[in-house]
Amino acid sequence: MRKKTTAAVTAALMIAAAAVTATPASARTTAATAATATCNLTAPYRVVIGQPYKEFKLYASGVCSLGEAFSSWNLIHPSQGDQGSAYFSGSNQDIWGVYDFHTIGIHTWRPSIAYDSGTTQLSQNTLQSDIRLATAAWITSKRTKDVVTLTGTSLLYSTGSDSYFKRSAKGAFQFKERGTTTWKGLKAVTTNSAGVATMAYRYSKTRDYRFVLYTTPVSWDQASATTTR
Repeated sequence: MRKKTTAAVTAALMIAAAAVTATPASARTTAATAATATCNLTAPYRVVIGQPYKEFKLYASGVCSLGEAFSSWNLIHPSQGDQGSAYFSGSNQDIWGVYDFHTIGIHTWRPSIAYDSGTTQLSQNTLQSDIRLATAAWITSKRTKDVVTLTGTSLLYSTGSDSYFKRSAKGAFQFKERGTTTWKGLKAVTTNSAGVATMAYRYSKTRDYRFVLYTTPVSWDQASATTTR
């Protein structure tokens, strides 16, 4: 009985091997490719709203960007739901138009559907875009002998007036030594209701200065131009 069972198993293995060998190599390769092929979306992570309307380019890469393939993703906000989509058909590029009334916060590009030219379904990636309001930072400076006085101003983009307004915000004055590229913290500040913060300190040598604003849940960080004193 043991010999018969062993013989049966051996015969089954030989038949399976013959079946694999009989399958054309091209067909086996195609099947493996279809199982692992992916379709990837490339979209900006940091999206700044600082004007009524701005266009961002989206790209699809992989098998779904070739020939007559097509693919799509849905843009989802965690509490507001569907906020748009990306669609590619006969092209690897799409335009994402963002108006200044767009929902603020982190959005997720979720796979919808993707097929290659032969209508084989493909796997898709998931990624995020973080949409926040633009800020602006100004700095002025003066020197009186060895005392340097710095004044920073914070502004935020208003979607109602399509302009920037001064507002209270947290930020910092920074400096770097002349001829260097590394900025260092000088003093953390919070601007007043008019958007202004001032500091003065004694330092006889010439330095570069700037005023920076921190990122908040609704706005992006920003650095001012450089002033030298």
